[in-house]
Amino acid sequence: MLAFLSRITRLVPVIPVAALLFAACGDSSTRRADSSTSLGGGPAVPSLGSAQTYGVLAGTAVSCAGPVGTVSADVGLSPGSAITGFPTCTISGAQHAADPTALAAQGALTVAYLALKGLPCGTTISADLGGTTLAPGVYCSASSVGLTGAVTLDGQGHSDATFVIQAGSALTVAGSVVLIGGAQAKNVYWQVGSSATLGTGSVMKGNILALTSISFASNATLLGRALARNGAVSLVSNNSITLP
Repeated sequence: MLAFLSRITRLVPVIPVAALLFAACGDSSTRRADSSTSLGGGPAVPSLGSAQTYGVLAGTAVSCAGPVGTVSADVGLSPGSAITGFPTCTISGAQHAADPTALAAQGALTVAYLALKGLPCGTTISADLGGTTLAPGVYCSASSVGLTGAVTLDGQGHSDATFVIQAGSALTVAGSVVLIGGAQAKNVYWQVGSSATLGTGSVMKGNILALTSISFASNATLLGRALARNGAVSLVSNNSITLP
């Protein structure tokens, strides 16, 4: 009996020690998760759904004045039906005009646009983005956003780092987007409250989701997507759009 009681006495302290070890492991796991979040991977962004295969998606019209222009992706239009300038300009993917496929893509675009617009602002844009370096996050302006020169997006070592730039009205690009630190064009989103204009020779990267229209000047290029909800997407001479 004494030997039995002695064994129980030795076992009693083991239970709280094990519990403490479990709790400590749980705390450590929580700290690692919090630390990972605080490293600046950026906001959770919505899926583009059935719109993700499109280099160009518009509401009223799609045009390419050419003589040279390339869309290395699908081109879609809904509810409009006027896709002009192809095959003078080239498309590597499929064309969908006023059909159920384009309608579904526009529906997915609307959902993604509204979700991006609804993300809480992290940093207010108070000047032209040219000459600045941005960490992952959500940047917003109640009015227009300008990009003259180069803006650098730094993923800070995260290949899945996300960047969202919310323009209350227009987006005007007269420069370029530079990606460093693991940042990728597919994880960059430009949510535009009216229309986007890519100026002559501009080098744009990311997904442009515009409420109205998107227009390209000569020699402007986009590594990303030109997705317009209600208006047109217009290409002119020597433009190229490539999926990221």
